[in-house]
Amino acid sequence: MADQKTFERVCDVIRETAGLDDEMKPESTLEEIGLDSLGTVEILVAVEDEFGIQLDTEENPKTVGEFADTVEAALEK
Repeated sequence: MADQKTFERVCDVIRETAGLDDEMKPESTLEEIGLDSLGTVEILVAVEDEFGIQLDTEENPKTVGEFADTVEAALEK
């Protein structure tokens, strides 16, 4: 599980990029918060810019927590 700071930053990027105000939990699916495949790609690009990382496009996180874990793994490289 990603640390809380990383999770919150990912949530902030998702909210800002997708124009959401929803509360997000690690188990919230991207679909539940209203992201379709195009929205997910937009979030991916925004997260890469925010964190200065390159994410594997083969990764396909289903939840906000998985997305944060993917970011944290990339930060540790």
